[in-house]
Amino acid sequence: MNKKTLNNVFLTAATVVSACALSGNAGAKAGVLPDIDPEIASTVWEEETQTCASVSLNGKDLVTYNGVVSGRTAEQRAEELAAKLKDVVGDNKLDPSKLLPGKDGDLASIKVDGNTILKFDALSSDNKNALEQSFKMVNSMRSALGALPIPASFLKINDGSGKDLIAAKGKGTFSGHASWYGPHFHGKMTSDGSRYDQDGMTAAHKTLPFGTKLLVTNRSTGKSCVVQVNDRGPFVGDRVIDLSRGAARQLNMVSTGVALVDCLVLGKD
Repeated sequence: MNKKTLNNVFLTAATVVSACALSGNAGAKAGVLPDIDPEIASTVWEEETQTCASVSLNGKDLVTYNGVVSGRTAEQRAEELAAKLKDVVGDNKLDPSKLLPGKDGDLASIKVDGNTILKFDALSSDNKNALEQSFKMVNSMRSALGALPIPASFLKINDGSGKDLIAAKGKGTFSGHASWYGPHFHGKMTSDGSRYDQDGMTAAHKTLPFGTKLLVTNRSTGKSCVVQVNDRGPFVGDRVIDLSRGAARQLNMVSTGVALVDCLVLGKD
């Protein structure tokens, strides 16, 4: 199998500042990425008499095509996608933590702040559907550009209508330790003026606007749930979010009290 790099496009980008809290990397300054020079490359090779082509970003494979589809070869599709990526990644304002999966009809898409910034042919060698292919590519791009990946539970909140996920309105991700609060505060007034229901699906955050919805995933258990911010906190240690008991129960963290979580901002209703 002989592979040949068709083209390498070197793009100079300004310092990218991620909205993610980069937990677990000792010595790294959370949320700040170093200067990067993104490299986009399309590569073509022959495999069992079939032409295959892939597109990569900073050495990270994003998608692989094979054969001829609708009169377009794998090489043509790869080169077309590489050209589109050049325009997207070449924008110095791009924040990789805002990249989210989506789909527009039969096409996979990539969204930022609810807006589609790129559409591409989802037909690839792994036979994933448009949304799954977009999810895979977005996480590869986030990884290549230094941002945290989106948890797999993101795909669970599809509304079933064939439309984009509600999370396409997202503003980024963050990670850290979560705690929960319950009986002592039950029935008391929260920061947004509502009554605290310990069995509801709510959360306290220091700065996110009230009404913001979050997809929260417990790294240890893989469990996830959607909560809505209605209170301020937590104000203990380095915790990033304080959950209601109802949310903690769904995440299987009631007994542990504190858990390491990944949070995806979904936006507001």
